[in-house]
Amino acid sequence: PQAFPMLAGDMDNSGSLNAQVLHLVAERIRTKAVFQTHQAKFMTWQFDGEYRGDDCTATLTLGNPDLLGESVILVAHFLQSVTSRLVLGGEMVYHRRPGEEGAILTLAGKYTGTRWVATLNVGYGGAHASYYHRANEQVSVPPVPHLSLSPACLCLPWDLA
Repeated sequence: PQAFPMLAGDMDNSGSLNAQVLHLVAERIRTKAVFQTHQAKFMTWQFDGEYRGDDCTATLTLGNPDLLGESVILVAHFLQSVTSRLVLGGEMVYHRRPGEEGAILTLAGKYTGTRWVATLNVGYGGAHASYYHRANEQVSVPPVPHLSLSPACLCLPWDLA
């Protein structure tokens, strides 16, 4: 069991800080804040809220909110177990800054077999599919083909244990 709230961070010799604050608001709701500075200037700050249900997960992330500069990044994720083997979901990314605004939606799916897992993400940037197969206790085959003009990758991990 973890103790909440949890604070973690480090500071280098120039005074730059990386810090995280985690808090379990309720049994299924977790929040996180991340801060990063470069010397005395804030570079990044991000706030997350996550809900974990029995068969779903929802996350909302607010990145670098700047009310005066009218800029923000907002990311929402949702995953739902449709069956014990099939998970479907999506991600929406919204960004705004002066003179520019947009949103991107990506849909995702994962199917888990007895010895394999296949995933597919489809969105504005294209499609990405992956497949992982456990041949036996020592050998698994996770090729990573891309549904674009990029080359495919084949990795063969071997457990020596």
